[in-house]
Amino acid sequence: MRIGTGPRGAYVSGGVGGFRYRRSLNAAPGRTRPAPAFTPSREPGGAPAYVPNIVATQEHDSKNVLELSDSSSDALLQSMNEQRRKTPVWPVAAVAGVLAYFMLANLMLSWHPFWRALLALALAAGCAWVYWRDSMRKLTVLFYEPDAATGAQFESLCAAATTAASTHKLKSIASTSRYSDIKYSAGATQGLQFLSAALKLGQAPGMAANIDVPLLKTGRTTLAFFPDRVLAFQGSSVGAVSYASLQASAERTRYVESEGVPGDATVVDRTWRYVNKSGGPDRRFKDNRELPICAYSKLLLSTSNGLDIRLLGSRDRGLEPIATAISRMQ
Repeated sequence: MRIGTGPRGAYVSGGVGGFRYRRSLNAAPGRTRPAPAFTPSREPGGAPAYVPNIVATQEHDSKNVLELSDSSSDALLQSMNEQRRKTPVWPVAAVAGVLAYFMLANLMLSWHPFWRALLALALAAGCAWVYWRDSMRKLTVLFYEPDAATGAQFESLCAAATTAASTHKLKSIASTSRYSDIKYSAGATQGLQFLSAALKLGQAPGMAANIDVPLLKTGRTTLAFFPDRVLAFQGSSVGAVSYASLQASAERTRYVESEGVPGDATVVDRTWRYVNKSGGPDRRFKDNRELPICAYSKLLLSTSNGLDIRLLGSRDRGLEPIATAISRMQ
């Protein structure tokens, strides 16, 4: 008999005569191997691997925005955070309206249906008015009238954001893991775990301005790029980052695409889900399939006090214009 480890984990085996028995110690009989926890990519991206193959993981987008402060924004941030923490009144008004309607139900039995409908409409309108008042109490209004130079730079930033927003596949990188054995990770040394991301022009949450600004929504943070500063939103909290302290860069990366190849992606090479030492397919795995390697673009946004936002876009060099535009806003 023998107990050992192999490509598929620990196992026990034994034999006598022409009979041989083998069983994995990692899974119940009849179960298939679990799906990878990470999307494949190649250095400096990553690939799927099982937990024992991960030797280190770095989390991104984990900074609390309340720890982000810009000295020129102290008064604005204090006002915005106070407004956003105000307790809404409309839920109380809605409950009171429903209770009042049912309390008057007995009195309304003899009423014409028109008057009952009118009463319900009046109570609903009252709740809507209270909801609107709550929104106004939490709303921050900003008016911008930038000079010619600042206006031109901001227009370039908006144009670059619009171009980047047209990328077919845009994801926020939540964490980066380093692998110890690239045989099980399509030859990649790192793996990426993603969250959804969106980039558009619009109004920042809880704010009204006379201009639309680029909005970058990642897993837990929303960045609003105004002409004079960047505001960071997380729930009811707001922080600020000055352009002078914001580092923006874009780099070209090779990414092993395990899903469908986006229409704007460029395939530059191919690999196998499981590779041998020479880079060819590992024949020990029956489900080994060929995967395309695409040239993707990665955007890095960071500050010295801990902001760490990373995006991956499917268009080759597609995020470079917005990185350049953000840097010029300094």
